[in-house]
Amino acid sequence: MVVKDNLVFRTDDITKCVKENNPFNALISLLPDIKERSQVIQDKMEKGDDGILAGLLIGVKDNICVKGLPTTCGSLILKNFIPPYNAIVIEKIFQQDGLIIGKINMDEFAMGSSSEHSCFGPVRNPIDETKVPGGSSGGSAAAVSGGLVDVALGSDTGGSIRQLAAFCGIVGLKPTYGRVSRYGLVAFASSLDQIGTFSKTVEGSATLLGVIAGIDGRDSTSIDIQVPDYTANLDQDIKGLRIGIPAEYFEEGLNKEIKERIKSCINFFKKCGAEIKQISLQIPLMQLQCII
Repeated sequence: MVVKDNLVFRTDDITKCVKENNPFNALISLLPDIKERSQVIQDKMEKGDDGILAGLLIGVKDNICVKGLPTTCGSLILKNFIPPYNAIVIEKIFQQDGLIIGKINMDEFAMGSSSEHSCFGPVRNPIDETKVPGGSSGGSAAAVSGGLVDVALGSDTGGSIRQLAAFCGIVGLKPTYGRVSRYGLVAFASSLDQIGTFSKTVEGSATLLGVIAGIDGRDSTSIDIQVPDYTANLDQDIKGLRIGIPAEYFEEGLNKEIKERIKSCINFFKKCGAEIKQISLQIPLMQLQCII
C-alpha cells in the first residue's frame, strides 16, 4: 500500500495543482505546514522507522476536526471555526505517519446526496465532470478517484460513503457503529454517524481502518473489542463465503444496466466459489407494529 515516490515531491505537486486549478473542486484547504511534515515523514521512511501510513497522502472530510485547520462543514456559518484539538482518528493517523494534506469539500453539514450544496460550490465527479460524485462526502470520493490523495476519511449516516464509492468507482467502507471513535466528528445524526474510509483498493481501506479503529474513552459509544488485522486475509479466496441477495432490491424500478451489472458480479462470485443465497429484508407487519 505504501507509495514509494518521494513524498516531498508528491506533496509539492499536489499543493501546486490545488492552488492553480483545484481539480474537481475537492480540496478546500491545505495544511499550513504540509511541506515540513512531508520532509519529516520522508526522513523517517529513509531511516526505516516510519509508521504504517507513511508515504500516503490523506484527505479529510471537512466535518472532522483537525487542529489549526478550519472545520466548516461546507457552511459559511462555520467559516471562522478553527478547532483547538484533533479528532481521535486524526491523532491516530498522525501517530502512524500519515500525511494529511488538507480538508475536503462536502454537502453543507453533511445533509445531501450529491455534494452540490456547499458554500464552496459543487464537487465534480472525476470519471465524468458533468455528473455528481454522490454525497455528502463528495470531495473525499472525488479526491481519491481523481488521484489527489491516496486515501481519505468520510462520514456515513445513510450512505454518504457507500453511495459515493459506487458513483466514483472506488472502495468505500462504513464501519460497524462503535468500531471507530466519533470524537471530533461534527454530528449529523449521532446514532447513525460513523467515520469511514475511501481508497482505490480494498487493501487501502483495510489498512486505514486498522489505524483508526478502537475504543476511545472520549466516545461512550465506541466498542471495547480488539482491533484485528484487516489486511491479514486479503490473499485468501472466498470459497464457501455466503452472500445474501435481497429479493426486494430487484423489484420494478431498478435500472436495467445496474441490474445486469449486479448479476455479472453475482456470477463472478459464484465462479470464485461463493455460495449465493436469496434472502428477504422485508419486516413482517407483526414485527413492525412491535417496533412502533
